[in-house]
Amino acid sequence: MKIVKLALPLVLLAAVSTQPAAGNALDCKIRTDAMNVMTDVIVIRPVGVAATLAGGILFVGTSPLTALASIPYPHDSFDRVGAILVGAPYYYTFVRPLGEFGNTCR
Repeated sequence: MKIVKLALPLVLLAAVSTQPAAGNALDCKIRTDAMNVMTDVIVIRPVGVAATLAGGILFVGTSPLTALASIPYPHDSFDRVGAILVGAPYYYTFVRPLGEFGNTCR
């Protein structure tokens, strides 16, 4: 009985994930959007929050070196380093629409 309890969810999951191809592009788009939203909420957004926090910590930790790098012209090291370490993960996590990865059904 324990084997059935363990195997049944796996069989159901395999049956759902092996659905035939969509009949038209709209069906494919709807299914892809649902998977994108689920993947975004469960995996990508938490990783993005962690990346934003880690980037903030790295930005604060490297600020003395960034200050030294901003001495020569063009004096924009803080802007550039902040945009890379904090801005990009922040945008990807909090500004980007939910489930938007830029891919389409083929």
